[in-house]
Parts: sequence; C-alpha cells; structure tokens
Amino acid sequence: MNDITKTARQIAGSPETHLDEIDLFTSAWAAMKAARGQGFNPARLRAAHLIERPTPTPEPVDQPLDRVAQKTRQIIEAKGYQPQRRNAA
Repeated sequence: MNDITKTARQIAGSPETHLDEIDLFTSAWAAMKAARGQGFNPARLRAAHLIERPTPTPEPVDQPLDRVAQKTRQIIEAKGYQPQRRNAA
C-alpha cells in the first residue's frame, strides 16, 4: 500500500504532467484520500483547476519587426514618399 500511496503522491504532486490524463490523476487522488480514510467527489476534481496551462511561446522579436518594416515600406511607396535610405524602415 505504501508504494501505491507514494506513486499517487508523485502523480498528484505534478498535475501539469497529467493534464491530459484526468483518469490517472483522479485515481491517484482517490488513492491518497483512501489512505487517509476519506472520500471525495471526483466530479469536483480537475487537474486543470490546480495549475495554469503554459502560455504559448512568444514570437521571436525579429519576425514582428520585419513585418512592421515591410508594411511601413508599402505605405511609404503607396503614398509616393521618397524616404532617405538611412532612415527608411
């Protein structure tokens, strides 16, 4: 029983690695509660509620800057301006 409780603690202690395995996470939580002689309502337990999902990685800075520079050049050409090359976007 000690091995089951130890494994359950490892699973419940890192919910971010088990977000897509709700059944495994719920079973681990149930094992921990049973070891303490307690019950629980599995409908109220979700791993996603215990942690925040990771945010998407930000774009590299060069990509947005290149898009802005390209759009700026298009606007300048459309308006017929003659930019000085050292200041051109």
